[in-house]
Amino acid sequence: MWRENNTITFVCYIPTDELSAVNSRWLDDVALLVAMTHQQQIAVAVNRTIVMRLSWAVIGGGGGADQSPPPPMVRKVGSCLEPDEQLTAMEWVVFEAATVLAVGTSFGALLLFSQKGNLLIKQYFHSDPVLRLRVRSEPLGHMSNDTSEDLCIIYPKAIARIETRVKLLVHRKLREREGMEGEGLLGWRVGGEGLDGEPPPNRLPFLMWNVNKAAPGLVCADGAVVGLMPPPLLEQQSRRHYAALTVGPDSTLAAFRVSGDKNSSLVGVIMDNLMPATVTRIASLTKRFWQRDENSESNRPTEVSPQAFSRASLVTCLKDPVRKGERLAVAPGGSLAAVADSLGRVLLVDVHAVVVVRIWKGYRDAHCLFLEAPVDGSASYGDLNHPYLLSQKRQEFRLCLAIHAPRRGVVEVWQMRHGARLANIRVPESCCLLQPSCKLRDFLDLDSQNLDHEYEEHEMFEPAKVYILQGYSGNISLINPFMPVKKKLF
Repeated sequence: MWRENNTITFVCYIPTDELSAVNSRWLDDVALLVAMTHQQQIAVAVNRTIVMRLSWAVIGGGGGADQSPPPPMVRKVGSCLEPDEQLTAMEWVVFEAATVLAVGTSFGALLLFSQKGNLLIKQYFHSDPVLRLRVRSEPLGHMSNDTSEDLCIIYPKAIARIETRVKLLVHRKLREREGMEGEGLLGWRVGGEGLDGEPPPNRLPFLMWNVNKAAPGLVCADGAVVGLMPPPLLEQQSRRHYAALTVGPDSTLAAFRVSGDKNSSLVGVIMDNLMPATVTRIASLTKRFWQRDENSESNRPTEVSPQAFSRASLVTCLKDPVRKGERLAVAPGGSLAAVADSLGRVLLVDVHAVVVVRIWKGYRDAHCLFLEAPVDGSASYGDLNHPYLLSQKRQEFRLCLAIHAPRRGVVEVWQMRHGARLANIRVPESCCLLQPSCKLRDFLDLDSQNLDHEYEEHEMFEPAKVYILQGYSGNISLINPFMPVKKKLF
C-alpha cells in the first residue's frame, strides 16, 4: 500500500481482452459501464458482455507475496436481449443477505443478475432507453427521518421508483435460479394487473412519474429521487411525497414533488381510470365508422396500451438557453446536490430550499461525487476488516465533494458547504471516479422509534467513499483528502 496525493492505491485485475479493449484507453469508450460495491467488487460491461466480481489487492500489504484475487466471471448477455437492444446503465443492488447486479437497456428494460451471472428478472417499464440507475438508502448514522429505500430508473421523460421491499422476490428468484441451466427469461411488458389491482406474481411493483408532462418540453439527461418532501397544503399529511431532481438540455435544474400514491388526487383518479376507458370507446367508434377497408392492417387505428403514471408537479426550474445540465450527484442523506453544466460550471444546490449555494468555474466535462472522509486522515479508512470501522462515528467525518476535471487532469476535493480545497490530485488522461453502491438496510419492518434506538445502540456510521480507477494501470485509488501526502506505509 502506498499513500500519495491524498489517495490509497490498490491493484485491480481487469481482463481488458474480454472488453474488446486493445489499448490502455479502454475507459474512454462511451458505451462502457462500471459499477462498484463496498465488498470490493467491480462490474464492467460493454458490447453485451459483463465482467463481474473484479477484485483488487493491496499493494505491498501484509509482508510477503500479494494474494491474487479470484478470477473474474465473464457473462455474455446477448441471449437476454433483443437483437438491437444494448446495455445503457448498470448498478449493484446490495441487500443484507444477497447482492444482485441491475442493468438497464436501450429498450427501457431492467435486468437483475445474480453474482453467478444467472438472470433473475427482466421487466420492461418504459419504451425509452434507461439513462441511469440509482440506489438510494439513508446510510447508518445519518440524522434523518427518511427510512425509505429504493432503486430509481431514470428515463429521458420519466422516472420509475422500485421499493426495496422486493428483496423477498429477489431472494426467491435466487433460490429458484441458482444452479439451474438455461436463461429462463422472465419478461413482462407494462400493463395488465392481477386480482384486486395487485401486481401479477413475479413482477416488480413500481411507481412511474412523467416529468415531461409536469414540465412540457423537459428532457432529462440525469436525475434522482433524493428523499421525502412535505405534501402540499390541501393534501393529506399521511401520504408520502418525494423530491425528484432532473438536469438536461432544456433546464439546468428542475425540482419536482412526486406522489407516492398514484390515486392521491381526483385528477389522478380521472387520468388513471376514466382516460383509458375513453380512449377505448373512441377507438371502437372509429372502427365502426371507418370508411376504408377494414381488412387492411395499415388503415386500422393503432391500439395503444396506456401507461399509468403517478402525479408529479414542478416545484421550480432553473432555465438558461445557453447552460445545459449534464450530470447530477446527490450527497448522502439527500441534503445537497451537485450539477455539472455545459459551460464548465459546477453548481452546489441545497435540495430542501432548491437554491444554488455555491458555484465553481472552469471544470468542463466535470464528473462530481460526494464523499465522507475521516478528519484524522487514518489509512484504515480503506481497510474493510480493520477494527477501526467498528467504532467510527459520524462526528469523525466531513462531507466533501470530489470534482474530476478531465481536461485539466486533476481531481479536486472541497469541503462542504463553504470549506476550502482539501486536495488537488493529479490523474492520468484515462480515468474515472467510482462510488460503491450504498448497502440497503434490513430495517424495513421497523418503525422510526426502533430505528432510532438501533442507531443509538450501535452508533455506527458507514461513510460514502470515492475511488479513482486508472485505465492505464488498472489500479484503483481511494480518495482520503485529510491524509498526509507522500508517506510510505510499508
